[in-house]
Amino acid sequence: MSIGIFLSIKDLMFLAGSNNYKSCAKAHRVIRDALASNKRKLTIKEYCDFEKLNYEEILQELQRIHN
Repeated sequence: MSIGIFLSIKDLMFLAGSNNYKSCAKAHRVIRDALASNKRKLTIKEYCDFEKLNYEEILQELQRIHN
């Protein structure tokens, strides 16, 4: 399975080490709202920039779980 450019709530759950879908959905929404009102999707790059994380490392982790 190939990874897309958008970060899903389940991806965020993995990255946060959380089993709580509801709290990760809220965090996902908070980031989207901080970037732009009415934003429906969140890219991996936007997430990394917002959280000040290394994009390449996050991308590698997501590719690892999607393979």
